[in-house]
This record gives sequence, structure tokens and C-alpha cells, in this order.
Amino acid sequence: MYNIQSFIASTETIAKASNPNFSTLHIALGFDDNYAMPAGITITSVINNTLDVNLHFHLFIDQVSESNIKKFKQLAGDRITITIYRINNNFVINPKTLVLHISNASTCIRFIIPELLNSVTDKVIYLDSDTICLKSLVPLANYNIDDYIAGVISDSKDMQEAISKMYSLDSSKYFNAGVLLINTKNWCEAGITEKALNLINDGNVYKFADQDVLNILLEKKTLLLPIKFNTKIKISIDAHQEKNIKPYTVVLHYISQNKPWYKVYQSEIFQHYLQQSPWKDVELPLSGNSSSVRNYAKYLMNLGKYTSAFYYYIIYLIYKFYNKK
Repeated sequence: MYNIQSFIASTETIAKASNPNFSTLHIALGFDDNYAMPAGITITSVINNTLDVNLHFHLFIDQVSESNIKKFKQLAGDRITITIYRINNNFVINPKTLVLHISNASTCIRFIIPELLNSVTDKVIYLDSDTICLKSLVPLANYNIDDYIAGVISDSKDMQEAISKMYSLDSSKYFNAGVLLINTKNWCEAGITEKALNLINDGNVYKFADQDVLNILLEKKTLLLPIKFNTKIKISIDAHQEKNIKPYTVVLHYISQNKPWYKVYQSEIFQHYLQQSPWKDVELPLSGNSSSVRNYAKYLMNLGKYTSAFYYYIIYLIYKFYNKK
């Protein structure tokens, strides 16, 4: 039996305000310092698009810098509450299961959130930090999941096909865990937190880590929700894929390693919310890998920006050289 509080080093409410005439949506995110800025942009997009309700953000953080904490405090408003839960190092996970090279704490955050928030709310929306909210989350929160542990959105067909070869699941119902509507009471009654922490340590390799574990444990216990609540997108350098997004999309999810907060990706959507956030003056990281820097150099070359293209090609060569060491 796990003492769920043993995974939390401290809890702090850094903003607290509510309108007595509004209902409250509880929204949870979990991240480390590498994803703090993207998480801040996610929250900014939620605040800007989810109106006429109080928003209580529950942030489960792993070694986030004080400079970023100060920026989260700047998100405060007359209907915004932000509570920070600092994760400690008490998570122990079989390293063979961490094929995605995610930290122990980050892998387990989704497992513990419902248990920790059960006394606060009977329903919470979980969002990955590589999502952008384009419309109100109220319709998502209004789904009736009284008879389910969670409302989920299916993953892509190629992911489901890959999963069909790994596990004895109904792969057609395999969901992406980047957006979840969780019934905290049902989650706790089913003991999902303890089962998940045990399963991820059972010696088996789970290619998609906590997402696979949740799909195994929640099979036949979820309500399938429309794809508009977790529209998955893979962007290239010019991010032209954003122009094909359906107008009814509520949550946009940037999957793959090509993230819109890297300088090389020309994401208009991310830039729109970045400029409305406390992170607007922060210099964006160049890229997560050398190949995207090379592709950026080619992109600039095609635009006739030869000097800049040459500069970034040199950066690519430097990246490549040091990665060989």
C-alpha cells in the first residue's frame, strides 16, 4: 500500500482567486523544468479560451526553477487559482521500462494526480505540456463519466496498429494519454494508482511507458470522446500542418520530437500564445536535435536567406560533431 503523500515534497498555492458566480474547472499538468515554459503556454491558452468559469490549475512539478515559478505566478487573475505540488525522488522504477528516457518522477506523475486530488474534486482534466487549447474546455469537462474511470481520446491508427503487436488489448480503443478527463473517485476506488506503480515495475518493457500502463489498467473502463479534444499533429519546419487543423479543434497536441517551442519550427499558433504569456521575452531553445537544424538551414536557403542558412548549417555540423563524441 502506497502512502501517496510520500511522493510530494511540498505544496504551495501561488495564486488564489475565484468568482462566486462561476463553477470551477480543475486542470492538472505535470512537468520538469525542460517543459515549464511549454506548460506555461498551455495554461495561457486555456485561460484565454476557457471563459466564464473559475480555473484551478494543479501543477505537479519536478525541479522547476524559481525563475519559472515567478512566471507562473504572473498567470494569476480574478478567476485563477494555481497550486504547485513539488515532486520528490521517492519514485523507484525498473530502468528497463524507461525506454522513452523520461525521469522517474515525470513517468509517474499521471499515476498519482487523481489520488492526490480526490479530496479536492471528483473530476479533473489532465493535459500534457505539449498541448494548446484553441477553444473552451467546458464542453470536455461537462461529459458525464459517472460510470467510467476516465474519458479518453483514441490514438492514431499507426499507433494502434503498433500496439496490436505488443499487448493483448483491443488496440482499436488504445488511447493517447495526453488529454484525460478523470473521475477521481472511481479511480481511487479501483486502486489505479497502486496498480500502475506496481505494473510499471513488474519487469516488462512498456514502450510508451505510463501511457501503455494506463491503457492496460483502464481497458473497458473509459468513455471514448471526440478527437477534437486531442487532435494530434506532427509539424515540419514551416509548420504548414497547422493550416489543415479542423475549425472545431479544442485541444491541439504536438506529438513527435518536433515541438513548436524550438526556434527552428515556425509555429504561428504557439507564437500567438507565447506572446500573450509571461515567457514572451524568453529566448527559445534552438532545437532538440541536429537534423532539425539542418532542415532549418535548408528552409532558409529556399527563402533566399543564404547568410542565415550558412550560419545554421555550421551550427548543424557542430551539433553533429559533438553528438559523435
